Amino acid sequence: MAKPKRDSQPDSYRALNALRRMVRGLRSSADSVERDLKVSSAQLFVLSELASVPDQSVKDLAVRTMTTHSTVSEVVSQLIAKGLVTRTVDTSDARRALLRLTRQGGVLLRKSPRAIQEDLIEGFGTLRPSVRRALASGLERWLEASGLGSVPATMLFDKSVGADKSSRRARQR
Repeated sequence: MAKPKRDSQPDSYRALNALRRMVRGLRSSADSVERDLKVSSAQLFVLSELASVPDQSVKDLAVRTMTTHSTVSEVVSQLIAKGLVTRTVDTSDARRALLRLTRQGGVLLRKSPRAIQEDLIEGFGTLRPSVRRALASGLERWLEASGLGSVPATMLFDKSVGADKSSRRARQR
C-alpha cells in the first residue's frame, strides 16, 4: 500500500482516531451487555426492535435492523433458543411466521440499557442529508481501498458462526 501524502496525514489521524473511538465504544457496550445480560449486542438490538413493533417477520426485522435476512434469522434463532422470543404462524397468512418477545424477553429488555445501534442510528439521523451521503460514500470507498470491501455486513457484534468465519477471512488478507 502506498504511503499517505504528508498533507493527508491530519485527515488520516482524525479518521483513524474517530474509528478507534467508535470501535472502543462499541466493544465496551457489547462487553457490558454480554456480561450483564448474557445476550449479544446484536440480540439486544433485535429484542429492542421487536419490542417497538411486535409481530414482525424475519424479513421485517431485517429491514428495521438494516441488515440481511440470514443474519437476522440467525440472531432470532439464538433468541428463541434462550426463551426470549417466540415464533408463531400468522393467522391471516399461514406462510408467514411472526416474532414476539416472551415475558422473559420483555423483563430482560426493561432492565437493559438502550442498544448502542439505536444511538448510532439516531446520531446519524441528526446529520444533514448531504453529510450522511458523504460519510456513507467515504466509508464505502475507504473499505474498498483498504481491501475490506467484500467483507459481509453482519449485525454489530453478532456471534453467529458465519460472521466469525468472514471476519477471520478478512483479517487473513
